[in-house]
Amino acid sequence: MKALKLFVAIFFILAAVRTVTAEDYTLSGKVRYADNNEIVTSGLVRLYTPEGNVEAETNITPAGDYILVVHRIVTGADVIGIADDEWEDFVPTGYPDKVDPAMFTHIDLTGNRTGMDIYVQRTAQNRPGATTTISGVVTNNNIPVPNAVVYAKMGNEYFGYGISNNEGSYTIKNLPVGDYILIAHRIGSQSESMNISLTENTRGGYNFSLRSKTSGVNNPFVYSLSQNYPNPFNPNTVISYSVAKEGNVTLKVFNAAGQQVSELVNMVQQAGIYNVEFNASSLSSGVYFYKLESNGFTAVNKMILVK
Repeated sequence: MKALKLFVAIFFILAAVRTVTAEDYTLSGKVRYADNNEIVTSGLVRLYTPEGNVEAETNITPAGDYILVVHRIVTGADVIGIADDEWEDFVPTGYPDKVDPAMFTHIDLTGNRTGMDIYVQRTAQNRPGATTTISGVVTNNNIPVPNAVVYAKMGNEYFGYGISNNEGSYTIKNLPVGDYILIAHRIGSQSESMNISLTENTRGGYNFSLRSKTSGVNNPFVYSLSQNYPNPFNPNTVISYSVAKEGNVTLKVFNAAGQQVSELVNMVQQAGIYNVEFNASSLSSGVYFYKLESNGFTAVNKMILVK
């Protein structure tokens, strides 16, 4: 038994060392408006994994530049420009210039990448008359879905959007009254849409149920463990993972010495996508590791606590 415990401890420490010494990769470019090539001076750029989870995020500078830093190799990733909450003058647009994830150009980040310019699609600027706000929830198999983007489109113009939070809730503000198509997109999922007619009253209940993309009908999920977000963090961060089939799932946090400091999940879970919040208020600054295990699948990622 002692020998087995020693073997497990050595295996985990070696995995941790490999994670610590993994090279950081950068991806950079400019963000411009697609209609006139004008520089975008504020907002965010995010890199998403093929499962639709946020791997990295950075601000757009006043000069229109962005630099993403990613702590591991990511293949099939998508890079999306997102407007500031204060003034949403463009809708989330994937590299290089598309709104529909099915038309994004996927990126394999196995080394530093430069010149990855994004050309974002503007929202409609002319908004006469009364406006209203709508809201709803996005789920997958009755599980809340974060990072889904719901667009409000009238004709060929986009008038607004909302991004779902960890509870799956989204809100779209300042929409002029009229007839719209709502389109829910999420990387790794099938898109859904609905036709609605808005009046001046604030409306809720515009809910979407998405389905994961799959080549097999009977298994829409895969095992995956995403980079925590935000990272670095203080003191709260969210860890997203997916489970391919029902079974006992454990999600544990370890310090750099390989000692367990928290057990976030230890239960039987159905196949699906899950999000867990980790509060590290009782821990000191430093490098930590989180480990997912289920049905023989094991994955370890690094996160950084900065106080």
